[in-house]
Amino acid sequence: MAKTRRITTGKLNKLVDDLLHPYFTDYPTLIIMDSLLHAMIEQDPKTSMSKFVKYNVPKLLENLKKRKVPATR
Repeated sequence: MAKTRRITTGKLNKLVDDLLHPYFTDYPTLIIMDSLLHAMIEQDPKTSMSKFVKYNVPKLLENLKKRKVPATR
């Protein structure tokens, strides 16, 4: 019988990072997709939310600052 390989949480998270992180600059909405995928992998909502606030909210805010939004009156 053939051996089955075990895919660990760390390997799945690394795969998500490798696939999505290079595109964050051009497609900032992928930051949210990245967070959702990590949350699905880790299955720990409290930790996932904490990591999202710590790591991704600053990236999203920085991206919003870079965008030129017309002033409204």
